[in-house]
Amino acid sequence: MSNSTEKNDKIDSNVIKIQNIGNESLADKSGIMKNDHLVSLNGHTVNDLLDYYFYQSEEVLDVIYDRDGKRFHIQIEKSFDEDIGLELEDFKLKSCSNNCVFCFIKQNPPKMRKQIYFCDEDYRYSFLYGNYITLTDMCDMELKRIVEQRLSPLYISVHATDHDIRKSLFRFKYDDRLMEKIQYLVKKRIELHTQVVLVPGVNDGDVLKQTIIDLYKYKKMIQSLAVVPVGLTRYRKHLPAIRPVSPDLAADLVRQSKDWNRIYQNSEGDPFVYLSDEFYLLANKPFPLNEHYGPFYQLENGVGLCRQLIESVKGRSKISLMSPMKIGLITGKLAEPVIREYVLPYLNRIPNLNAEIVSIENDFFGSTVTVSGLLTGQDIIRQFPQYSVFDCIFLPPNCINEDGFLLDDLKPEDISKELKTTVKVGDYDIKEMVNNLEK
Repeated sequence: MSNSTEKNDKIDSNVIKIQNIGNESLADKSGIMKNDHLVSLNGHTVNDLLDYYFYQSEEVLDVIYDRDGKRFHIQIEKSFDEDIGLELEDFKLKSCSNNCVFCFIKQNPPKMRKQIYFCDEDYRYSFLYGNYITLTDMCDMELKRIVEQRLSPLYISVHATDHDIRKSLFRFKYDDRLMEKIQYLVKKRIELHTQVVLVPGVNDGDVLKQTIIDLYKYKKMIQSLAVVPVGLTRYRKHLPAIRPVSPDLAADLVRQSKDWNRIYQNSEGDPFVYLSDEFYLLANKPFPLNEHYGPFYQLENGVGLCRQLIESVKGRSKISLMSPMKIGLITGKLAEPVIREYVLPYLNRIPNLNAEIVSIENDFFGSTVTVSGLLTGQDIIRQFPQYSVFDCIFLPPNCINEDGFLLDDLKPEDISKELKTTVKVGDYDIKEMVNNLEK
């Protein structure tokens, strides 16, 4: 390792702060310290964690970092896959500049935590966590970085490929070059997964058909297109009027999807177009079989969750509880029939187990919101049957974020305190959930 310094009176605002150093790591041994600022690796500016991981893969690293206005130059030799041991600050998320007519963020009630009102449009989060982005503001430099660093797959909200429909949905006045950007990414072999938020009378019918055709041209790299119904809350004041997806429209789409499954397959031979579970629930139609979903490309988007749930309760249970136990299953109105038909009978065949459904109306967002993932703690507490006694209550797993909060900032332990019983986060694998009951 070599070391040299030079004076730099002002820290560049683009450099990234080092939050911590791994003990006895290469960075630690080289003299880099917590709260220094990483400037570059082998001449490449490090803007975020992705840059750090990408550029540190070389075996000889020329590292420049800043400490109190002084630039330090060091060289580190390492193996190809060895991390030098820096923990960097989180990158600042890029916000969305669109003004979509159906944006759920703009339909949130007032006085929620600040993060609820932030809509990200960051391709890094699309790669890392599967967040959907629109590509509308993506510049050529960002597109080139995606290709250079192989940030694949990405998740793209398309909604429509027709220029005029896109302008009306996104409410912008220019051509955002969507298909040109998609063509560039797929040509460079970046895998994409896409979605359409269906707004009745706007991007359904022939518009949806054209969107499918346009995207299917790139089926070698676009692996899936999910169609999800628009979500509408009671807080749409001063926003354009939008009709919800009706049971009849949902049934029509389920019928059409059978033709789509026959005509359109991706490069792996799986269906190209997927309807989210909500359409089958709204239409009261059976879900496709397990093999329809392939590797479940868009499970986090509500595509195939119910099928996985159904599969998890097939066959006889070999589980038996040591002592009698009564559990409650919290669910939204839309999923209640699935829980009642498939999950409840399975659970109630288990010796010593008594399971009941507790279906919750969404007063927080309004009765038009019926999915379990948008349930709040206050609605659960307020509507929970007063005189029912449960040994344990299970929440839907998708109503809890990665920090353990429901949308109204309550945690399972807050609900437990109010209801005076044990509250746990459920699991889509019902057998696994029951196995953990007595732990």
